Amino acid sequence: MAVRVPRLIQVFNVQCVMCGRAAGQLMNGTFVPNQRVRTPVPGKNGSRCGECGGNLYLEPDESVTPFMATQIAAQRTAAQQQAQAVTESLKAA
Repeated sequence: MAVRVPRLIQVFNVQCVMCGRAAGQLMNGTFVPNQRVRTPVPGKNGSRCGECGGNLYLEPDESVTPFMATQIAAQRTAAQQQAQAVTESLKAA
C-alpha cells in the first residue's frame, strides 16, 4: 500500500535590499503582498520596493503543504480584517 504525501509548496520571502522591509511572499509562484507596507512598484528591470524604491530579492523560506498554505492565508485574512476593524473604530472615536 502506497502512502500519498502532499506536494510541498515553495515559499520565498520578498525582501528589500536597501531598507530590509518584507514586501510579501512568493507562494508557489503567486505573490502575496504584505499589507503593512506599500505594494512593490514595477520597474524596467523588475519590481522595486514600494517604500524606498530599493531592489527586491527572494529569500527561501520553509516549504509548506497546500493545507498549511490555506491555513496561513486564512490567519492572515483574519488578522487583516481585525486590524482594519480596529483602525475604523479609532477613526470613529
